[in-house]
Amino acid sequence: MTDREVYFRISKNGHIHTLSDRISFNWKELLMWTFTSFLFLIWLLGIGIGIFIAILTLMGYIIYRFASWIYYSELKIDEKSGKLTRLKKILDRTQKTELINEKFDPNRFEYTELTRSGKTKFLLSYRTHKNNELLIIRNKTDKEQIEKYIAEKIIIYNNV
Repeated sequence: MTDREVYFRISKNGHIHTLSDRISFNWKELLMWTFTSFLFLIWLLGIGIGIFIAILTLMGYIIYRFASWIYYSELKIDEKSGKLTRLKKILDRTQKTELINEKFDPNRFEYTELTRSGKTKFLLSYRTHKNNELLIIRNKTDKEQIEKYIAEKIIIYNNV
């Protein structure tokens, strides 16, 4: 739950580029949050109540992280066919496939600035006949990384 954690992954497999928003399940972070809250709650509330609330914190955190690890989406850009597809996945199994556009155009990506929790974030959208909201980007550095990758690495071949 830090700003430094990997919030999205960009990969290439053959001629298909994938942007995934799967958050990894980090056991060290899980133990750190639980142990820290356990010590603080024991100091603040006493042993009995501290242990009880620490167990509730552990269960809530496990549910949150496990859910974000299980349920995620992927954006696939195929260089050969030019198709842009969004996949909704649960445990690496595709639950829903949505074809966003037959012919990918990098100029159709839009980044809308959002302010949440006092921080500036960006909403990555792809404009067709409707606005396809794809991913919330945490900061300007991540936005620039995605823009640079799309501009430099993705080359759509025209099948004429």
